[in-house]
Amino acid sequence: MDRVSHALLSFYREDPELCRQLDPLCACRLSRGWGALRIECRDLAHREKVNGVIALLRPPLEALRLARQITLVVQGHEPLTYPVTVPLPSSLLA
Repeated sequence: MDRVSHALLSFYREDPELCRQLDPLCACRLSRGWGALRIECRDLAHREKVNGVIALLRPPLEALRLARQITLVVQGHEPLTYPVTVPLPSSLLA
């Protein structure tokens, strides 16, 4: 297990249910560079499973300042990119 995977799983170690929800990441290759976490998925179906846990990835990535964006990659397909910090709508700031 690489450092990034270990950091993400350690963040949720107190809650086994949340940690279990991150299981799709175990079949991915994770790498960091240029402020982004790159997650290489096996196929489109697997990318959809990983896409479902993006909300769980944001808190540890933001708290540990590991990345500013998350990129889901499947060979031969357009990557999906998500910001780690989701800006609040202006209506909530007023």
